[in-house]
Amino acid sequence: MRLWVIDTNIVVSGLLNPHGASARVLDAVLDGRVRLVYDARILAEYRDVLHRPRLKLAPDRIAAFLSGLQSQMVVTPSPLAAAGPDPDDIAFVEAALATSDKTIVTGNLADYPPEILHGARVLTPAQAAAELARDLHP
Repeated sequence: MRLWVIDTNIVVSGLLNPHGASARVLDAVLDGRVRLVYDARILAEYRDVLHRPRLKLAPDRIAAFLSGLQSQMVVTPSPLAAAGPDPDDIAFVEAALATSDKTIVTGNLADYPPEILHGARVLTPAQAAAELARDLHP
């Protein structure tokens, strides 16, 4: 099982478009091929962003996603002395570094320049979906 940190933009995209690569990543979480890794800061960001009225996400979909996190992996990462383009994204790097996979899935590659990654890897939704497809059909 993969241990991946999933950026909020992937969650939003996956919930808005059930046919895209981001949705395939979320499907892999639901079927147990990926364990979503998060900490308290990431959970707070998920809650905040998913409840934004302009996204028009169905409340039952938000509730289902958030309640599903209880079966995922909560970490208490070590803080990094790093600052990236979006200071909130450091939480995602720190959480990824607390796992053996050290992987972040995001649609915003510019938010994760190499100098803040400390060895973590970043996948786009398409790259993540391709890895998951290879798992099913080696």
